[in-house]
Amino acid sequence: MVYDLAISKVPLRHLYSYKSQEELELGERVIVDFHGRSTIGYVVRVSEKSADRELKQITQRLDRVSYINQSDVEALRRISERFFSPPGLLFDLAFPSFVDDYAETLIEPLTPLLGFESLPLKEFVQKYGQDALKNYLDKGYVRMKKCFGRRTPKPRISKWYVVVKEGLKVLTRVHNEIEYDVVGFLLTNGHATVEQLIESFGISTKKLKQMQQEGLIELTQFLPMNLKRPDSTEDQLEPAAGVTVLVGSTIEERLRRMIGLMKRIIDENKSVLVLVPFSSLTYIVAGFIKRFMDVVVHVYHARMSKSQRAKVWLDSVNGETQVVVGTRVAAFLPMRNLGLIIAEESEDDAYYQFEDPVYDALELAETRAKLRGIPFLICSSEPRLTDFHRREYLNWLRIPKNDRGSDVSIVDVRHSKSILSEELIENVRCMILEGRSSVILVRRKGFAPYVVCFACNHVLMCPNCDVALGFHRSQNVFKCHQCGYTQKVQSECPNCGARALYPKGVGTERVERLLKYHFPNARIVRLESEEFEPFEVQEQFLKLQANETDVLIGSKIVLQGFGTDRVGLVCILDYDGLLSQPDYNTRLRMFQTMRKIRSNFTSAKILIQTFQPQDSFLREVFTADSEDFYWEELKKREEVNYPPFCDLIQVVLESDLPQTGWELVNYCVESLEGENVLGPVEHPIFKMANKYRYHFLIKTKELQRSLFKLDNALVKIGRIGWRIFVNPPRLW
Repeated sequence: MVYDLAISKVPLRHLYSYKSQEELELGERVIVDFHGRSTIGYVVRVSEKSADRELKQITQRLDRVSYINQSDVEALRRISERFFSPPGLLFDLAFPSFVDDYAETLIEPLTPLLGFESLPLKEFVQKYGQDALKNYLDKGYVRMKKCFGRRTPKPRISKWYVVVKEGLKVLTRVHNEIEYDVVGFLLTNGHATVEQLIESFGISTKKLKQMQQEGLIELTQFLPMNLKRPDSTEDQLEPAAGVTVLVGSTIEERLRRMIGLMKRIIDENKSVLVLVPFSSLTYIVAGFIKRFMDVVVHVYHARMSKSQRAKVWLDSVNGETQVVVGTRVAAFLPMRNLGLIIAEESEDDAYYQFEDPVYDALELAETRAKLRGIPFLICSSEPRLTDFHRREYLNWLRIPKNDRGSDVSIVDVRHSKSILSEELIENVRCMILEGRSSVILVRRKGFAPYVVCFACNHVLMCPNCDVALGFHRSQNVFKCHQCGYTQKVQSECPNCGARALYPKGVGTERVERLLKYHFPNARIVRLESEEFEPFEVQEQFLKLQANETDVLIGSKIVLQGFGTDRVGLVCILDYDGLLSQPDYNTRLRMFQTMRKIRSNFTSAKILIQTFQPQDSFLREVFTADSEDFYWEELKKREEVNYPPFCDLIQVVLESDLPQTGWELVNYCVESLEGENVLGPVEHPIFKMANKYRYHFLIKTKELQRSLFKLDNALVKIGRIGWRIFVNPPRLW
């Protein structure tokens, strides 16, 4: 038979046909000769090509079984076609190479005359020798097979927390004074780390494990957020195949509505996949679920160690998971008994992968759910525009709004002498006196987004990009946020030599320093994903809930995953910068951000600093009816033929020489006869990482036809340097 294969680790956008003397399973891995080297291929489908053609033979079946569900194989193929993405790289995400570290290669006899049963490869070679192995393989007397489960990964958890599950009732079951002291401490403080208990009480880890076995305590990765268990099942969602959109309120409230559905899925011995946009949010959502249900919850994201991810992957393919909470890479997990997929904070751009392989995790999840015939829940405080546009074809549910009007203050900072306005300082002071917290949203990380010379007005630029270097005071470096270039801080201007370099603009470090100047005794925390491990972010949010933080500063991470009445003030420092992004989704993104703030912080005053206090959008964003806004946005997009009324393809060329790049990009556009093309033009960031960039847009109602034409053009021009993005949430 002939099969079409996706070739592992090959950034080519096509399937390749090979012959096999055996019948293969879709999704299984095989070894093939690809351009003179042995490599792994994934069986994607039975080919329509004839076996009589001169095709290469599949060299070896690697696993002799498929660990990827056949419907998931088809889903990956469709996503590859839709996003013009290399299929081999997509399958590599579903079957990461590090799981092979926990597989054992077995030698299986194909005839009883050899006189042995299945043996591990190492043992076979020791007993019979390498030459015998080669001879037996050549003659077809034995076959090699990889077997998972014989070696189990033992990942090291970064930090264990200790909690009490049953509340005060557990005190009736303690046996001695040390157990009483530990349980009493946990009941008073909510949780502790293993290290804290060892230091405070001199207790051993062996004793803690014994207390866990007796049901007195629980060791967990996930801190239980300060929530109440749902008291009733009213307004619970009913399981149904198809897509359901749940909008409104907070993650906590939305999860409450899904508890009954999740329990029913798990009672049927099926598992639940919950997708979130950020790794830090995985632990928060896992904590929510653990508080609601007594189930085994795993997290899965790219910042975990390979052994941690391998453990979750192996449990998934063996059907041993109940709930997995993960980022976009978790959309590829080959969960054998998957019964429900949930996507939280669905409007976030982080679900889109801009590096090869390019894909949208939400489209992959929806395709997987459709092909498996299981429910897919899309959840957010405000919906994606594409979901609103197709709402008549979806199950649409909105959580009733809180009618409390938002207390919004718009502060004109055109004549302000400081980054922090007097109104902001006074409001933060009032919150501290009232014993409540403030959350300050800052668009840029670091101390300042650019550095300027006061003598000659020269702006310090990255040598590799057309981007200003930012100043990071904590690391004492100038840094480019596009290519990662860094250099030590200097005071002399490279243009005029004057000692007059000065950081300008608003960054999280600078805001932190100014607030510490105004409030030296306040508990101020700057939250940045690069400086905190994902599991540590949940600690910071819990401290906010427990009145251990006065001011929390950060970028959009501070808006994720929680809502608490302890927050009395939310400040947006750089509103104008947020709204001035050169992108067709900027206005929609700002609307969703503002409404999320209102949903998460229902009792907080919202303060917005701006140089455009009369901006109509700013004055209406909190009071406008959500549906009216979406209908108006759809009307505007229909008039100019933008998504969701067409598919949008962004094509970017990166070239070593600007003139060569300009000639190539023009030739490519001329080859796309009949297509609706905007451009080509220089990219807004023309130079990045020493490459010169040009781009153009294709608007199309026949996506595959347009991608086919584009592919033919790139075959003639050469594929090196081209980046293709289909319906990106923002222009790359």
